[in-house]
Amino acid sequence: MTQLNTADATDAPAPKGLLSWLPPANERKKLLPLGMIFFCILFNYTILRDTKDVLMVTAKGSGAEVIPFLKTYVNLPAAIGFTVGYSKLCDKMSQKNVFNTITASFLTFFALFALVLYPASSVIHPHAFCDMLLTSLPAGFSAPIAILRNWSFALFYVMAEMWGSVVVSLLFWSFANQVTTVEEAK
Repeated sequence: MTQLNTADATDAPAPKGLLSWLPPANERKKLLPLGMIFFCILFNYTILRDTKDVLMVTAKGSGAEVIPFLKTYVNLPAAIGFTVGYSKLCDKMSQKNVFNTITASFLTFFALFALVLYPASSVIHPHAFCDMLLTSLPAGFSAPIAILRNWSFALFYVMAEMWGSVVVSLLFWSFANQVTTVEEAK
């Protein structure tokens, strides 16, 4: 004789097979969009990380000696300034609006760079002025002058560096913590 199983459906073991690694359906509604957001952020980060160094090192009058100057004298003050601005934004806006505002600002800059600044770089970079500075200043000033000469590339470099530390590390995880409960995180 066969005995009928009257156990509740919630007592049934998790399904085994091809889809057993997926989280329950109620968690997928947040997990999949967060995963897609994270993928897009990291995809952009990879492209930016690879482009920023090449752009600066191969620019006219520039070289690898520019990178330490950019990281110390441009990127560090920009990061400190961003931290101050971020704390003020957090005081005035919700975490979702902070995420959207800062991410939109970064994406607007990168679109502006691709569509306006990079194509016009031969016109907007002060090559003649920097050549004059190189003749009148000591040779040790060549890296800072190269940063001035290629100011739009230096700005791109700083924004690309900030994308990695700000959007990937700070904004995404703050947003994920805001929309995910402790129970869902388990």
